[in-house]
Amino acid sequence: MEQTLQQFEQNYRKIEKFVGWTVGKPIVLLMASHYTARQQEVNIDELQQAIAVIKKETGFFSTLRTNVLVQYVYAMQLAGEPNKEDALRTLLSNVDILHKVKFPNTSYTTIAALFLTSENKEAQAERAQLLYREMRKKHKFLTSYDDVPIAVLFGLDDSNMEIRANTMRRYYDALRTEKFSQGNELQALSQILTTVGIDYNEQLVPYILAIKQQIEQAKIKVRPSHYIQLGFLALAKINDEQLQQIIAFYELLSSQKYAKWHTEQALSIAVQQYLPNVANELLSVVSLELLLQMQYALMATSAAVAVNASSGSE
Repeated sequence: MEQTLQQFEQNYRKIEKFVGWTVGKPIVLLMASHYTARQQEVNIDELQQAIAVIKKETGFFSTLRTNVLVQYVYAMQLAGEPNKEDALRTLLSNVDILHKVKFPNTSYTTIAALFLTSENKEAQAERAQLLYREMRKKHKFLTSYDDVPIAVLFGLDDSNMEIRANTMRRYYDALRTEKFSQGNELQALSQILTTVGIDYNEQLVPYILAIKQQIEQAKIKVRPSHYIQLGFLALAKINDEQLQQIIAFYELLSSQKYAKWHTEQALSIAVQQYLPNVANELLSVVSLELLLQMQYALMATSAAVAVNASSGSE
């Protein structure tokens, strides 16, 4: 636990110094969490090179230039690539593929392009658009641009998108009955619960309720922004001992000066750090990297929502 916190703080300090005043602390925390969950030390030189490539290869009005969050998300993706120019062109090509299947030109579609990774990207994009339309049928007013990244991730397989969307709605309604607040956060939770199967699982909602109760017994207020984390813990089949470890790390992280005013985000970070340690049973069903990608997509999308709300754009 102390070692994880030390690595997290090391990454946080490096990123904070690098970004300066260009972004707020929530994004710095998100970036530090991304690296630490993968047991990686951030390489600032690589990040600088990646941002230089982004500025060289994109126009002044590109989302990658106008939205600093998306720029840093892409920079982290490109940082480890030996040929950053080619890697960026591939991602920009992914954006074009998503546009061709009628996904809108927004920051969320640009984020979604990171997850267009199948051998047949056009087919994955088509499946994603099909799921997106099915999701809109079930949640016309909740389903919007910020759901595109998750639709693209689910487009990796050729499961029945109508059944998946129906199951998402069933989870949503079941959790609403249990006093979960309606809205985008609950919809995101209902979406990720279909990761390990498109058919409704009667055990998942009670499991989520038990996890939520334990967290609340530790005097931690579970907010809608935490809903997706409850889902990841349920998918990882977390037990009581493992959950207590996450709570202990949350309390340790929340006590740090740099996280003092961001305790709501601290629980999400704690879950992300421990997910690789508790997801062993899940690996036979879905790859840990996909689960981390999905968690990161949702966290990045949530941050993008906050950025756009504060700026009045998209």
